[in-house]
Amino acid sequence: MISKRRLLLFMMLLLLPVSLNYFSPYIIIDGLANKVLAGAFFVWFSMFISSLFVGRAFCSYICPYGGLQMTVDRVLCKPLKQMPWMRVMRIVLGVLWITPIIILTVLNAGKAQINFLYLTETFVSVDNVMKLIGYYVIVFALLILPLLMGKRASCHYLCPMSILNVTGTKLRNMLNIPSLRLTAESEKCIGCKQCNKACPMSLNVADMVKMKNMDSLDCILCGECCNACKSGVLKRIVGSKDISTEKQISVQL
Repeated sequence: MISKRRLLLFMMLLLLPVSLNYFSPYIIIDGLANKVLAGAFFVWFSMFISSLFVGRAFCSYICPYGGLQMTVDRVLCKPLKQMPWMRVMRIVLGVLWITPIIILTVLNAGKAQINFLYLTETFVSVDNVMKLIGYYVIVFALLILPLLMGKRASCHYLCPMSILNVTGTKLRNMLNIPSLRLTAESEKCIGCKQCNKACPMSLNVADMVKMKNMDSLDCILCGECCNACKSGVLKRIVGSKDISTEKQISVQL
């Protein structure tokens, strides 16, 4: 039975021809260059702000590109090829997009006009043949890594948007902001490692439990490991780091 989370993510994938421009860093930069705050600007800003309170849950519930990779994974079930050095690619791409956005935002502070439908006046992002071609180019480009390298490879090695969620999650951890978190009662763990098999981000959840450190920056808080754990070791809670058991608020999403 498909989970509500997977269904929502698949729906976001199906809606990508409508929403494509609202995730586009190019639209943000083009808008700022013309003193316009486009819809994508607010989407990216909300991604950063949301990560202070829900970590990288955006990636597991809203991101259409995550839905694309989830679909590939469900079909191929291909393990991720671990290539740590390739993670630099997503950082470089993130910096290349974020730097001009920050500079133009500062330069246009108080001058830019809000136009949520900038370059998307018909509301639908893909509304002509050229945009349809561009849509397929983006989709196929993002398919290459998961097809060749397995589970959510584009998330690990390519996605520039992840820099927003990772930065926000780091800030959340530094400030110990009450938020959605993954916790574990390590004494209950029987070492079955079903959590590792279930994790779409290919994390070694069992080792995280053993080390009593559940704050991986690659965790997208999807809850798949919690569902797979029959011993009740893993839970998603809302609260601060090291919150007492009595004050934990368990979350089912």
